[in-house]
Amino acid sequence: MASRRTPMSKFLAVAVALVASVLFVQPAAAAPPGPDGNRGHLNRLLHNPAVIAHLGLTAEQARSAQAASNAVIESHRAAFETALKPGTKPERVALVKDLFIAINEETFGRLAAVVSLPQHQRLKQIEIQTFGLRALGRPAVIQYLELTPAQSDRLAKVGDAMGDRISGIHKASDMSQAAKKEATGKIRQDALAEARQVLGPEQWVRWELLIGAEFRP
Repeated sequence: MASRRTPMSKFLAVAVALVASVLFVQPAAAAPPGPDGNRGHLNRLLHNPAVIAHLGLTAEQARSAQAASNAVIESHRAAFETALKPGTKPERVALVKDLFIAINEETFGRLAAVVSLPQHQRLKQIEIQTFGLRALGRPAVIQYLELTPAQSDRLAKVGDAMGDRISGIHKASDMSQAAKKEATGKIRQDALAEARQVLGPEQWVRWELLIGAEFRP
């Protein structure tokens, strides 16, 4: 005998549908802040299983570190919206860059209460090391290496040329993902070698101390 749906069962069905729509449909405002939802390099590292394993983070430490990073980024949602308003790309890039630098500093401050001192120090090394040549444009790095304005200008040009070459690789339609990865790695290595020619011997030693031992995922 076929069952008949009572008014109460219809009401429950509608209620379940409404609850499901709330639980599973995310409003646009809930999208991650940042350009195209980009949470930044440090946030990606904190979600990277290879980094977590390398640092020896416990599951609780990893969750707490990720939550701290996400919270810092979320607190800057309005700042990201402002930074992404200018009409030209160079303006937006400069504002977003400064914003991520501030976010990094704030995040590392919060992480000090989550991870051990050795873990904290190593994460800083890995963050700068894997960020690569572009880290030479950060104010704290410029100050630590005692870069001159002329050196900073030359390094910026090296970085811009590297970025243009990598962008071309990413847009290539006739290359596999493996080939693109290999090519971009070579471009980064060449750019860093060029940057080394800009730095003095003592500055290069400081840079190596800043990035620590090579991180191999």
